[in-house]
Amino acid sequence: MAEEALNNDVTEANDTTTETTTQAPQTYSQSELDSTADKRAAKAVEAARAKWEAEQAQALEAAKSESARLAKMSADEKAKELEKQRQADLDKREAEINARELAASTKSLLVDKGLPSDLAGSLVALGDADKIKATVETLGSSLEKAVNERVEKQLQTTPPKNGASALAMPMIHSTRLSTHTRKK
Repeated sequence: MAEEALNNDVTEANDTTTETTTQAPQTYSQSELDSTADKRAAKAVEAARAKWEAEQAQALEAAKSESARLAKMSADEKAKELEKQRQADLDKREAEINARELAASTKSLLVDKGLPSDLAGSLVALGDADKIKATVETLGSSLEKAVNERVEKQLQTTPPKNGASALAMPMIHSTRLSTHTRKK
């Protein structure tokens, strides 16, 4: 009796799950969709605004602390500190320019070798033009070798299964023709 009650409960549970999965999909009106999209957009804008305000507040605090630190320094110390900051900025700009030049030369090297220029980003990470050039040379020769091997493999033909060769067939046909024409 208890087993029948348990089986009935399991059957009823299965019936309710099939009912929920077979319900028709819910449809939304255009205004409901617009409202949902507007709410999501408003949340995204608010999150971006909060992030921007936090970054601005942090930058302002950093500027205030830097100015307070500079205010405590003597004139010579200030001049040295400002020169150090200017030199650091120049070094940073120079590094950015060098990275762009390296990326451009890497792309042109890849194009010259017939390789995809998409690889430039990965190769620039090596950082040294000589290493990049050696890597491109190795990559180009390896790729060319692999392609040639694949082409050779594709060009290989299998011998005919009946024992005749493809070269012998025209000769047999031509001898038949010549003997046939001689008889006439």
